[in-house]
Amino acid sequence: KIGNLTVIEWVIKRLKKSKSINQIILTTSRKKKDKIFKKISQKLKVNFFAGNEKDVLGRFLSSVSNIKKANIIRICADNPFIDPQQIDLLTSTYSKNKFDYVCNHQNRINSRYADGFGAEILSLDLLKKLNKIATNKEYREHVTLYIWKNKKKFKIHSIKATKNLAYPDLRFDIDTPEDYKMIKNLVKKFRININTKAEKIIRFKLEELRELNLKK
Repeated sequence: KIGNLTVIEWVIKRLKKSKSINQIILTTSRKKKDKIFKKISQKLKVNFFAGNEKDVLGRFLSSVSNIKKANIIRICADNPFIDPQQIDLLTSTYSKNKFDYVCNHQNRINSRYADGFGAEILSLDLLKKLNKIATNKEYREHVTLYIWKNKKKFKIHSIKATKNLAYPDLRFDIDTPEDYKMIKNLVKKFRININTKAEKIIRFKLEELRELNLKK
């Protein structure tokens, strides 16, 4: 938990504030330990899909097998501060341009984004194409890696971060126990909640870093 919510609850509750998403699917593995996510999806009233643990690309495609046409936004479930405004910016940028793939989740192609507020988007058709051509084990595990390893084959766009979000050295995803502790403490100290915007979270983090430097 972070505050009163689990990490996945932070992600989904913040995502629900997006104006451009019309369906959320929580996808996980068929492992026994992951069955808890079905209960969470029911509680939060989002769709649920369980598939192959290692074939994440295949799982992504299978989770939307009943949909004929859609744009797929890939959200990382270790991003508790996912920002609905950044998701809306991502979808509008994608829909207004003829890109194959757009992202704003990391510092990609010198976008200068802090890690953990945005996502990546592609069409269902491209996802189907990737499923056919990306057969390498590494590509099956990392859904969009084939695109990045073959950049010349696709029209890729990485949104440039605005000044208040351009802190490429800051990370807000949870990969390690230390990451979890940092975010948990940040939430507690600055009373961050599911409505707190990305730019404010960055300001809080910068304030904390300044305090640490002063103590040194």
